This record gives sequence, C-alpha cells and structure tokens, in this order.
Amino acid sequence: MRIIIVEDEAVTRRWVRKKIEELDINYHVTGEFVNGKQALEYCREHEVEVVFTDIRMAVMDGLEFLDRLKNERIAQPYKVILSAYDEFHYARQAIKAGANEFILKPEITKEGMKTTLEEAKRFLEKSRTKDSKAACGSEPERRRITMEKLLETGTTGQQREEVLRGLENRGIALKEEGIVLLSISLSGEEKGDAALEVAELFMQEEHISGICASIEEGEYLLLYNPSLHMDREVFSGKLEALLRHNLGTEVYIGISVKKDGFHHLRDMLRQARMARENRTFFRLPGIWRYDAMTVNSDSGHGDLYYAVEMREILAAVEKNDFESAEEKMKGILADIEGRIVLPPAYVKALCIEILSSCIRKARTYALTAAEVEEVRRTEMMFCERFRTLQDLKNWTYAGMAELRRICEIKSSLNQYSGPVRDIIGYVKQNYTQKISLEQVSSLVHLNKSYVSVLFKKETGEKFSDFLLRVRLEESRRLLGATRKSIQEIAGMAGFPDAAYFSRAFKERYGKSPMEYRKGI
Repeated sequence: MRIIIVEDEAVTRRWVRKKIEELDINYHVTGEFVNGKQALEYCREHEVEVVFTDIRMAVMDGLEFLDRLKNERIAQPYKVILSAYDEFHYARQAIKAGANEFILKPEITKEGMKTTLEEAKRFLEKSRTKDSKAACGSEPERRRITMEKLLETGTTGQQREEVLRGLENRGIALKEEGIVLLSISLSGEEKGDAALEVAELFMQEEHISGICASIEEGEYLLLYNPSLHMDREVFSGKLEALLRHNLGTEVYIGISVKKDGFHHLRDMLRQARMARENRTFFRLPGIWRYDAMTVNSDSGHGDLYYAVEMREILAAVEKNDFESAEEKMKGILADIEGRIVLPPAYVKALCIEILSSCIRKARTYALTAAEVEEVRRTEMMFCERFRTLQDLKNWTYAGMAELRRICEIKSSLNQYSGPVRDIIGYVKQNYTQKISLEQVSSLVHLNKSYVSVLFKKETGEKFSDFLLRVRLEESRRLLGATRKSIQEIAGMAGFPDAAYFSRAFKERYGKSPMEYRKGI
C-alpha cells in the first residue's frame, strides 16, 4: 500500500511514519511533504493509495489540497485528516473536501493506525471492483454500487451524469433538486433483499423516484425525491409501517434534511445515520428526523440541556460531595430516557464530562499502582461506542462508583496525623512486600508500641488487620480482572502462600477465591 504524509511538523511526520511502518512491511510511505501543493504535484505523477494530511499548513493547507485532489482525474486515495483537538470546526469542510476519516494527533497509536489502514484497504478494494461488478452483478448489487458512486465526494459532475443516465435506463428519474436520504435498520434476523423489494415496490406504488440499497451490514440507504402530496415524514412513516408489517420486525429510520445537489450526500448520510442511531440508542423503533434533534433545552433561554445540573454536579465533585453528585447524575440519566430529541453523542458527552471531573479529582491524590490502573481503565472507555442508553448508563454508574471509592478513601486520609498517613501510603504502595509493624514504626521514627496504639485510635483498625484488608481487596480485584492462578494472585497480593490466602479470603468474604471468581 502506497502512502504519503502531508504535515509541516517534522516530528509528527516521523511519528506517523513510525507507527505505519511498525505494522506491516507492505505499508510503504512513499512521500513526505510539508504542504498540500507539493503533495498534489506528487499525486499527479505517482499512484497514491492513502493520504494522511494536516489541516493548517503554509502555501496550501490540507482542506484546499483535498478539495483539489478530488477533482483530479486520478484514482482517488483514502484520505485521513490529522487533526488537533481545536480543529473539529473544520469537520464539515473536510467532509466536503473528501476526507474519509479523522485522527486526533494526541491519539496516534499503533493499534489506531492499524484500524485506519485496514479500513483504507477495504475502501480501495471496493473501489477497484465496483465497476466490474456493476456490469455483471445482480440488481441489489447494481443498486449498491450506484449508491456508493453517488455518495463518493470525489465523483465529478460528468461521472454523476453517467450514474443518473444509468438510473434513467432502469426507469428511475432521480433529480438533484430536493433529495432526501434515509438510513434504515431492522432488528432481529437478516432479511436479505426483502427490505429492498418492499421499499422499491412502495416507491413504484406512490410514483416516487428513488433508489434503495444495502450499503453496510444491517443498513439500508434510500435516496429519493419527495412528492408534493407526501412530505419526508409521511413517506418515512408509511415505509416504516410497511416494513414492520411485511417483515415482522422492528424498524429504525433516520431522515436527513432536504437538500439540492448530490454534493451534499455525504453530509446527508451523516445526518440520516445520526437520526437512526438516536432511535436505536433509546430503543424506540420508528422514524426520526435529523432536524428534530437538539441539544438546547425547551426552557426558552437557549441553555443546553442539563447545563444547570451539570454545573451542580461538577461543583459537588470538587467539594468531595460524591453522594450529591451521584444522586444528581442518576436524576439526569433517568430524565434523559424521555428526551429522544437529544443526540446520543451529546448524552455520552455529559457522562464523560462527569467522569472526567471525577478523574481530575482522583488525580489530585497520591494514587497506588492499582488505583492508577482503575482510573486509566475508566478513561480508556471514553472511546467506546455505546449502542444503547442502558449500556452507557451501566458504564457511567460503574465508573462513578469506582472513582467515588478512590476519592473518598484518599480524602479520608486527611483526617489522620502525619505518621498514620505515611504508614497508610507506604502500605498501599508496598503491600506486595513483607511488611511489619516494626518496619513502619522505623519509617516514621516512632516507638512500635506507640504506633500500634496511634494507628488503632485514628483508623479504628489494628495495623495487621489494615494490612490484611489491603491485600484482600487487591486479590479480589485481581480475581475479577485477570485469569491468573490462585497461587499467582496470592503472591501478587503479598500473601506468603496460597493456603493462607484462601483461608483469609474465605473468612472475610464467606467464599473461597475460586468460588468468588466463578460467581463474577
């Protein structure tokens, strides 16, 4: 695969190249350029299959480069924007310019690069085979290829005219003026071409010009010109009822805004998918319009939904009042169930903002290695895609509970004297090692008997009981988070042998380590 990198920062260029070439010897970075002008000249003379480009560059920036590249009479490469956090406002322009994907520069990883290049490979394979398939494929296959050609941002006006003439030859007079795109998915088992057939028959019956195609697994796209007697909501509602009645399945339909011109199709596809995902996210079969989605509350003041509640939650976390924060968070998520106007991405952003505030609070403390890992594990989930509101709620509740536990333990240390805080911190950092009361007494330069009395007085626990509890809590975490043997876990948690570990574990939790693991 021939790849070029367009980036004016030398370090970033080398970083991207390094991550690419670590993956596979078949990935070749054949050119590196500091601006779009150099890269465009290279693309005119050489075959390029994947382009990674920055946005802001001198001479010719990334957006102009992509826009000019898509109008070149060459095989179009897979185009990836390398974006900084503050450049997402360029997203709409980049989509129009033909970008296939965005990568945040701070998140360039080997695994992420692997996913991007695998997607690029699929894109290139589809591009190379679609013309030959169109000539001899089945009608559903021809529909799919036609839809993909219309969706391609790099398709020129002449190419679109050829596609439209092909549709006219098949009796479909699709016009650029007033087009609407639907994204459709069905629940349950795959229905094959049945959904396509129902949609096509429905359009024929209503004398509406359009094309329906299966693009991705489980998704159908329908592009059509609405008639004067049936607006897009009525059309979609009738289609949803027909599919549900004839196929015996729940139907989810997202509706784009109405546009003039096929160059809007990539943006319309994003709109239709967002609206459909809104229905699946809330588990409400039916239809939804993209322009009915909003993040502004209906209070009339232009505020974002839950803006006041979010400020209260963040303030409560800052004050270590996790009980109030958690109660308000659960109230928001319960209320959201009836707010289908909210985009799923906005709901997820609310949850991430709450958990981010908890993470920031947790990191103000000196964390143990296990606590650092717990915080990191929650943060890693920010990139996950949650298909339903319930999935998102479950993750948010679990993350909040764990972060609350860490912060409350850490904040409670402030009530202890300096020597006791030092002993607790030492134990939590070194519980895997052999630790004695004599050892920690020496650490804080105090008499052993005095430390024993002081520790019990301030914490309510004998030192030996506290040490055992720390080790048992870590062993319980390891039982759930790893597949290590009982012997290995005993050693990792600081126990001298598995027999002693098993006895202590059962005494505290009422079941053996193996029984506990089976019940998780």
